Amino acid sequence: MKISVELQPDTPDRYRRALAAAPQIWVTSGPENQIGVQGKLRPLVLLPRPQLDGDAEKAAGRLARMVPRGAVGMVAAGAIPERERDALESVGLSWCDGRGAVHLAWPGTLIHIDQTGRRARREPTPTSGLGPAGIRAVQVLLGVADEEWTVSRLAQEAAVSVGQAHNVFKALEAERLIASKGKGPQQRRRITDRRAALDWLATVDLARRRPEAAATYLYARTPDEVLRRFADRAREAGLPYAVTGAAGSQLLGVPVLSQIIVTHVRVGVLDAVAALERLGLEHLDAEDAGRGMNLELWTDTGELGTFGAHDVNGLQVAPPVRMWLDLARQSGRSADAAQLFREQVLERA
Repeated sequence: MKISVELQPDTPDRYRRALAAAPQIWVTSGPENQIGVQGKLRPLVLLPRPQLDGDAEKAAGRLARMVPRGAVGMVAAGAIPERERDALESVGLSWCDGRGAVHLAWPGTLIHIDQTGRRARREPTPTSGLGPAGIRAVQVLLGVADEEWTVSRLAQEAAVSVGQAHNVFKALEAERLIASKGKGPQQRRRITDRRAALDWLATVDLARRRPEAAATYLYARTPDEVLRRFADRAREAGLPYAVTGAAGSQLLGVPVLSQIIVTHVRVGVLDAVAALERLGLEHLDAEDAGRGMNLELWTDTGELGTFGAHDVNGLQVAPPVRMWLDLARQSGRSADAAQLFREQVLERA
């Protein structure tokens, strides 16, 4: 069954990407926001994700009251966790998850498709062309809460050129994610919708290739001991690194997985395979990795994890935004863990 969605030209791209991720939805541009099934069109109202800081159904109910009679209210975002989906459905709202799932409900129509087990299809967009330096700069912006930024400040704190910092702000402005005041070099900008900015960054980051990885094994009784032994070797070898993923979350005191089978670490200066050689660790091939790996190194292209890494009990840990993105890049339980980490750490910042 094909579902048609017509969006006004100035609709933020994050909504287009989330809707286009569902193969059954055909997204076009037009004078009105509309959604149709089998040629029957209804007005479409795109809604932000509910603020679930209390009763989930009450939060969703507040959104439902924003939808005029006869229109379809829909939340479209890069990722919508189960509890938000349930709350939206309970008040008759529709939703579309950028990972390939959709729920449509209005009188006489009920469609529910869930394909989140596979990678979402994404439309190429200008913002998805942000390189590692640009992504690093957005991480810096989202690493603090509700602050004002100038181009020169972002360039300095993210270690990017002034031109790159300016391009990052242009990309955010195109998504209507920042507000500006003043003019010239001292113009100040502030992120206006942190949750939407996180959704947008996730779409941009996940559109890039997975970092080059190299699997290995360190004899240890616990994941913490794995990290301690790795850190000792990295210090001796002068190798910059940053613990990320579930292991990094555990070090921050926010456990998101009950058991960590594989510890993920980003390494700088060298690619992952060369880093193993410098550290004197065995490189496990694909077959061996499936049976015995407990440590995986990721090449830290663009210093996305090692830049801004901070010390936690003697270990270098990636910035929280990067930790969340690296969790989201993994499948299965890690994707759910990423949402939990986001809710407990990033959305409270």
